[in-house]
Amino acid sequence: MDPATTLFRTESIGPGFRLHHRRTKAFKTIAARLVFQTDLDDRTAARAMIPRMLARGTVQYPSLVALQTELDRLFGASLGGEARKIGERLIIQFRADWVLDRITGERLTERMADFIAQALREPAPWTDALFEQERKIQVDESRAVFDDKGRYARQRLLEEMCKWEPYARPSIGREAEIRELAVSDVQSAYRDLLDHAPVELFMVGDLSWTQANRFARRLGFHDGRRIQRLKRPPRVGAGRVRTIRESQDIAQAKLDLGFRTSIRLSSRQYPALVMANALFGGSPVGRLFKEVRERAALCYAISSNLERSKGLVLVQAGIDPKNYSRARRMILQQLKKLQDGEIDAEPLAQARAMVLSGLRSMQDSSAALIEFALERTLSNRAPDLAGLERALERVRPSAIAAAARTIELDTVFLLTNGLLLTNGHASKKGGKR
Repeated sequence: MDPATTLFRTESIGPGFRLHHRRTKAFKTIAARLVFQTDLDDRTAARAMIPRMLARGTVQYPSLVALQTELDRLFGASLGGEARKIGERLIIQFRADWVLDRITGERLTERMADFIAQALREPAPWTDALFEQERKIQVDESRAVFDDKGRYARQRLLEEMCKWEPYARPSIGREAEIRELAVSDVQSAYRDLLDHAPVELFMVGDLSWTQANRFARRLGFHDGRRIQRLKRPPRVGAGRVRTIRESQDIAQAKLDLGFRTSIRLSSRQYPALVMANALFGGSPVGRLFKEVRERAALCYAISSNLERSKGLVLVQAGIDPKNYSRARRMILQQLKKLQDGEIDAEPLAQARAMVLSGLRSMQDSSAALIEFALERTLSNRAPDLAGLERALERVRPSAIAAAARTIELDTVFLLTNGLLLTNGHASKKGGKR
């Protein structure tokens, strides 16, 4: 990466281990994110449980209470972890934040490095009882999606749309996979993660490169690892449009449309796609909000969002079931108008201002800066915030229309309350969990 166009200084300091460092005096804390990259596959449920198990303590601090007490002694430092997906990658991420050494008057950064290393290398024993508690929590989390109808409809859309792709799998695994786990599965997955997964360490705060490098090396990933090659993410174009209808006892129907685009975060057309999505439904001045919700009153709420690492544009609307056909038709009409270049100056200026404001606000958050850099690192792009801002400022309506023309409908999912509409006619259909 060109150091002139990147927020972070990046160097490899060991096999499959890179340090990304940004020195800034804007914050009174240091933010560190240790990120393991893995594939989304049948071991996802086991890998997703790793942060849960590690959060239960270390050999020296063998309980949640003991662990938190020590963090309090470290001037209120925080430590946590999570599993999530970015594109076709499962990300196991550990977060740590602590106060600057010059404020505490102690070598807190070194103490935090040793504390994190201990949490990773010397966890408290993973007993069967402890494992069963965490497995139940993960099962409950999986089942809770059913009760949030917006999340459920989105998950069902992606399961159908990406049925033969890794992206269809939830980041915590499927419920059946979680139930089948044994503690040995999680232990094996964790050993593989430590020994073979590519690791990225991001650090933001007022510390030098030498201090950051010393911190990274204390974690123990700079030597003796054999890195496993990750699978190449599939590139799938839109196929014949499929419509899936499902019935449940709900007050408001959920209409989700999944579109595919050939543009990814790594593409030169990406800034134009960002603006196309903002004008479509990704902002309050978008056509979906203005035309479908406000003018036509066909939905209670509607928006579109961009899955930039996967190449998806996802629309979700809350509708009255009787408006299904009209709402679907009008959503597609708004996209067609964008594709035809019907872009007025005023909404374009408003959408551009909103997108740029969100981008500039990242400077106020170390977590946002790291997230920006992480997504681009996984896409092999320099985290060039200023460059993206310049590109968004100059993107023209013709480029926006060209980006919109890459957006193609793939799958429609309708979750409704027993009245399923087909070609304008209502029919009954049984629900399922």
